[in-house]
Amino acid sequence: MKREITSRILTGLMALSCSIVLMACAADQAQETASEQQPVVAETAQAEVAAAPVAGEKVEMKEEQKAAQVPLYTETPKSLSPVECAACHNGQYVRLQDSLSKHRFDCLKCHTQLHANIPSKDNYNDILPKCSACHKLPHGEAFTNCGQCHTDPHTPLIIPFEGVIGNVKNHTGENVVACEVCHYDSEGKEMETFPSKHNVEVGCTGCHGDDKHGVRPSCFDCHAPHTDDQTYADCLVCHKPHSAMNILPYPVDISNNVCAACHTEIYGQLQANPTKHTALQCASCHVTHGQIPRCQECHKEPHGDAVHKRFPNCLECHVDPHDLPVTPGS
Repeated sequence: MKREITSRILTGLMALSCSIVLMACAADQAQETASEQQPVVAETAQAEVAAAPVAGEKVEMKEEQKAAQVPLYTETPKSLSPVECAACHNGQYVRLQDSLSKHRFDCLKCHTQLHANIPSKDNYNDILPKCSACHKLPHGEAFTNCGQCHTDPHTPLIIPFEGVIGNVKNHTGENVVACEVCHYDSEGKEMETFPSKHNVEVGCTGCHGDDKHGVRPSCFDCHAPHTDDQTYADCLVCHKPHSAMNILPYPVDISNNVCAACHTEIYGQLQANPTKHTALQCASCHVTHGQIPRCQECHKEPHGDAVHKRFPNCLECHVDPHDLPVTPGS
């Protein structure tokens, strides 16, 4: 009997324990469910509060949304380097690279407006950099058209001659080739003072008519040398190209062959009729070009007063210093 009572008591205790455990589990689950739902409500509320329009913020949100939709336009552009400009403008870059000019600096120093040319507005000349912005007017008020000679600012010292063959006004108001604008004080003035075929017939472009400005030709491009071994430097001993007929003072020992190139007939006479004159240097008598000395400068008056009084002109008897009469058999 006692065993039966004890068994029932244990069974009841076990049932009670299970009930308590089940009730505890149910309570914990309910608490967890409530805690999970609580933050969602809070976050939703916060989102609704954040989404609520506030003065001044609604426009900013739209701009941010636009930027987010177009991410390519969110960065501030940087200044382009010459190499970056060359990606499109390679021709200008290469010409600058090859020209070795002072214009090889940042492209943006001259081109302050990029891609602003609008053909329909014909505004190219308006946005084109002006030479005078840096250089002022180095050739004076009369020469404002820099592009006539400096046709390409990326190669400013390469001056095509088609730009200079036209007449322009020089400092005196006379029509001259454009070369004289820069070269008047030296070559231009010299050519005006000593006219020759070089400036009357040939002109600047006749000698310097190459594609490249500053080319200096050799005299032998047009003229035959006086002697077979003559060099261009030998030419410059007597001749300045821009005043070619104004013969410079030459050394007394200059070769007679040099003189003979122009004075062929006279030199031939000296050689055909040998006298003491034949052995002399031409420059010993003709100290400057074109000078005709008097016989008395070397010979004084060798025939006495009576003869010289009767024949004051030596050449009445001696005819030609380069072809003196010779006594037969002497």
